[in-house]
Amino acid sequence: MKEIATLFITAIIVSLDSFVAGFSLSLNKKANLTLPSAVALITLLLCAATTFIGRYFVALFEDYADVLGAVMLTLLAIINLLKQEERQFTLQNVTIGESLVIGIAVGMDASIANLTLATGSTAFVAPIVFAVTHYFTVLLGQILARKIAIPKSNVFSAVILFALAITKIV
Repeated sequence: MKEIATLFITAIIVSLDSFVAGFSLSLNKKANLTLPSAVALITLLLCAATTFIGRYFVALFEDYADVLGAVMLTLLAIINLLKQEERQFTLQNVTIGESLVIGIAVGMDASIANLTLATGSTAFVAPIVFAVTHYFTVLLGQILARKIAIPKSNVFSAVILFALAITKIV
């Protein structure tokens, strides 16, 4: 029972950055299922991989995952910062490329957290739990972003992504 509680608490904690990413990328954009689906799928794949290799390489990957995630978020923040402001009435979709980058960036946390669970009794359930929590937190971020109109949303989005990248490094 303690391992199951640990799994769910860990899944929620590592999904918080998915909420922020879903929110910031969806400001003034159409909400669609591409972003949460891509994030969930990449999280599932990364966690499944770490389940199998986690017993052997825990120390090797642990030091670099946050830095790699931070670099990806920083690049996405720069791209968002350089975009021209979109008009409120011309909503665009979150692109597949943006979805994949966010999926990798936030899925890295889940896969590293999964490394710590890879030897326990929840090892083969953890990737599914992490993927589902990431899906719903991104979706919740998208829903919230649709309810809020923020001027200069590209700058705001970039600032949020930069802050998320900094928290990964620190």
